Amino acid sequence: MADFLFVPYSSHGHINPLLPVARELVARGDRVSVIVAPNFAPAVAETGARVLRLPTSSHVVVPERFDPVDSCRRLFKAFDDRRAIFAVLRGELRHRRPDLVVFDPMIPRVFRIAHDRGVPTVLFSTTYAQNEHVIASTVGRNLGAPVGDLLRRPWARRLHPWAVEAARDHELVLVNALPELQPAVRTFGERFRFLGPLTSSKTDHCGDLPWREIERRRVLLVSPGTVFARGPKFFGPVVEAFRDSDRLVVLATGPTDPESLGSLPSNVIARRRVPQAALLEHSDLFLTHAGMNSTLEALGAGVPMILVPRVLDQRVNARRVAELGAGIQLDAKWLHPVLLRHVAHRLTTDPSVRGAVERLKARIAGQDRPAAAATALQEAANGSCRAEVIS
Repeated sequence: MADFLFVPYSSHGHINPLLPVARELVARGDRVSVIVAPNFAPAVAETGARVLRLPTSSHVVVPERFDPVDSCRRLFKAFDDRRAIFAVLRGELRHRRPDLVVFDPMIPRVFRIAHDRGVPTVLFSTTYAQNEHVIASTVGRNLGAPVGDLLRRPWARRLHPWAVEAARDHELVLVNALPELQPAVRTFGERFRFLGPLTSSKTDHCGDLPWREIERRRVLLVSPGTVFARGPKFFGPVVEAFRDSDRLVVLATGPTDPESLGSLPSNVIARRRVPQAALLEHSDLFLTHAGMNSTLEALGAGVPMILVPRVLDQRVNARRVAELGAGIQLDAKWLHPVLLRHVAHRLTTDPSVRGAVERLKARIAGQDRPAAAATALQEAANGSCRAEVIS
């Protein structure tokens, strides 16, 4: 029996991929402990893992418009949250020595705390991996190729703490992404395991939604994610594009009150939160922020995407999906009903799009990826981590 201590970043996009892996390890008889914010504690407890609660809840919401006061508040809250994580981690390591500390690259200092106490670590990334080549390519697209080429030097790893920790020779790195979605995938060594989707595949018809209607109509699911808020200016063009059409539109508005969208046509449903995986099983199109979990869920369900990213990692995901032919990337500033109707028509009628989506769906189907992640962690805990890439 191995003993694992998970230190995730307490956010839906980071906790959700962890849950199936923790459940699998517990089912195999391993001991699993997770340091987590109270609002995620029930979900972690359901896996059978031991919950190490942080003192305060964590619910990150970034407003649609820049607000310096809100930004400062979130920054100070992030510092406080990390100090709490480090305090709980140090306290736990004073009393026992787990076989592995599995931590999120959003909290790189965990490596140093564990290393100082002689505990091996594994990185668990919920989006694509980073190294100097990925950094250089990303910077080069924004600041020009010469700047990007300069950052391909090994010292550039120090510009990104994730890459610094990932570069350590003794580490295993689990990546919640398909190799096809990983930028510069050939530049990563054998320690990187590109697992693909780890989020739950539960598709229960929960929530107060008209499931019979959903099952018989063409459905456009719209979800900008749980962190970055979108308001009426974002949802408005979508509503107008498909107003009174034969398509059913389901909006997941998140922090935005559905009432703020005004009177909606009969074919548009707005809820703060929806069971995304279940809805994707009945959707023929998905308008998404291109977060890694949402992207993988859509590909697993065989649904093409209108990709409207907001931050850097989402832009990288969106660009890659578009390059693979499974979606079209748009800028939120230029959303217009005519453009949305045109893009929706192309994505749902173009045979090349359907072929690309089906190929990626086939790559995901039929593999127990949480089990593969659990096996990799057990091997690392036993000191027999094999060199392979799950593909």
